[in-house]
This record gives sequence, structure tokens and C-alpha cells, in this order.
Amino acid sequence: MLLNKLKVLVTRPVHQADSLCKLIEYQGGQAIRLPVIKIIDCNNNWQAYNFDSFDIAIFISSNAVEKTLSNIVLPTKLQLFAVGKSTAATLQKLGLTALCPAPPFNSETLLLMPQLQTIINKQIVIFRGKEGRELLAESLRKRKAKVQYISVYQRLKPPNPTQNIYADITIITSGEGLKNLLAMLPKSEWIRQNPMVVISERLAQKAKQLGIQAPILVAPTASNDGLLIAVLQAANIV
Repeated sequence: MLLNKLKVLVTRPVHQADSLCKLIEYQGGQAIRLPVIKIIDCNNNWQAYNFDSFDIAIFISSNAVEKTLSNIVLPTKLQLFAVGKSTAATLQKLGLTALCPAPPFNSETLLLMPQLQTIINKQIVIFRGKEGRELLAESLRKRKAKVQYISVYQRLKPPNPTQNIYADITIITSGEGLKNLLAMLPKSEWIRQNPMVVISERLAQKAKQLGIQAPILVAPTASNDGLLIAVLQAANIV
């Protein structure tokens, strides 16, 4: 087994951790679960939105898909986009097909898609978490599209764990999650010293700003498979 019983900290929310943990365990690692973000619903007045007026719907995450489609049924005429591979897969499970960008599956590559180049006066709705990045909407508005955000969930820091936690490798998928982890385990210097796997180059830079001195490995794609590849690379450093 490639991971040889190494302890790998999985910090994703509870309902999103299973698939990644199974991949780690299949490779012989020990998946240590510590959710550093708690996902809760935003209180939206769904009746206030006229979804028939939109041309395009963009989903930022799997959470955005689940929280939106548990409340409404989207018009079939909407062209759907998913920022990431797992988000597109979540839509597919619900019988919906979405266009998805090329790796590394982020807002930057989504904006390169040909379907989003000529969008003058197109009505676009973006389903996301509260207080997300503004890059996507700002770029689409520069292309003369009319863009509206709907925040369908928000992220909270869970309580600090009461048990001792240690891992040989840490997986982090957001800057907010890393801040929460450091706050939840303030005395755990191993977080700053043991290899860390992150989901983007932007997050790697954020980790360095927050004082992470350990080797930081960037997943080749923003997906569970990409994270596993980086974890296997990190295992060679441990």
C-alpha cells in the first residue's frame, strides 16, 4: 500500500469527506476526519426570484447544487455551468447536465470557456456560498452580462476538538478552512511542519502567508483524484 498507514487529515465538511477518505484508505492510509467548516443554509426567499428570466446558471460548488435544488426546480431552458468536476457530478446525479471547464477546475478556467465569451445582455445567476470570490461576477459583467448572486449556504467554524489530533499529511481545500484549522488546533505545530496538500496555487500562497513552513503540494486538479495524487507525492516526503 502506497500510503503505508500514514495519517492523513481530511478537513472537508462532514457530508463531503467520505469519497476522499475512501481513496486514502484504499491506498493504505489512515484518514483522520476533522471538518473545519460547517455548512448551514441561508434563509432565502425563493419566491422572490423569477428564474424564467435567466439564461445561464452557474454553480460554484456541490454545496451550492444541493442547497439550491433542495428548494427549487430550475427551468429546463437554463444553460448550466459547474465550476468543478465534483459539482458537475452532483448535478448529474440529480439528472442535470452542466458544462464544466478544463482542469484545474476553477473560476479562471471557467471564464475561458467559449460559451461565456459572447454574453452581452445575458441574464446569469450564480449560486454560491455567502461571501465568496467576486472574480467571476466581475469578469462576466465586464462582458456586458447581467449577473446576480444567490448565496444559498454559509460557512461556520466548528467547535474546537476535545481529543488530541495528529497527522502526517494535512489536506486543505480553502483559505477559510486553513484559518479555522489553525484556530481549532492552536498548539499543534505539526500543522506548520508536516507536508500540506492544497487544492490550488492561490491557496498555497495563502498558506505561506499564514506561516506554513512545511512542504506544500498543489493538487493537479481541484478534485478528489487530484488531491489523492498530491497526497501520494507528499507521502514520499514524510
